[in-house]
Amino acid sequence: MARKERAVGSSSAQGRRSRRRQRNVDPTVQTVLTPDGYRLIEERIADIRTRRLAELRPLLVDQDRDERNVAAFEALLAEVAAFEALLAEAVVVEPEADGSSVSLGSWVLVRLLDGSSEWVRPVHPSEAFLDDERISIASPLGAALLGATVGSSVTVQAPAGTWSAEVLQVRSEPIPQVLQAS
Repeated sequence: MARKERAVGSSSAQGRRSRRRQRNVDPTVQTVLTPDGYRLIEERIADIRTRRLAELRPLLVDQDRDERNVAAFEALLAEVAAFEALLAEAVVVEPEADGSSVSLGSWVLVRLLDGSSEWVRPVHPSEAFLDDERISIASPLGAALLGATVGSSVTVQAPAGTWSAEVLQVRSEPIPQVLQAS
């Protein structure tokens, strides 16, 4: 099935987005985010603006202010600017709906070298930090999984050595909490 894709322009305070169809999106060249990743980054920007910066502002006007608070405030402003630039250039892509092969944003159950099974979600490096299930497609496992099919074994070229992982299941929808525990 064809992958659903849309480009997303910079988000304004009202959350407006411009959308257009894209073809041949290459996550190694473009910033490609999942819809959920885009939303979580928007939420992080909002949290920084409404909570974290608001907590630091009163500390900046103090005559005996601590310069570490000034540095923290400036770092948060830089983080917001970087996230807004990221969202302005991002292309948002839905995972492929067929569930037979691993694509950007798919939920993948893999059997690891030690025999354990784990759900992972290959995503663009820009959204890999958002939670523990997301792995960067630039990581050895993320790169090996892209395009793999259910039942296949992938070779992971890691700095510590080469190892194999087996693709047990691929989903285009979130994993129910019951399945995550298994």
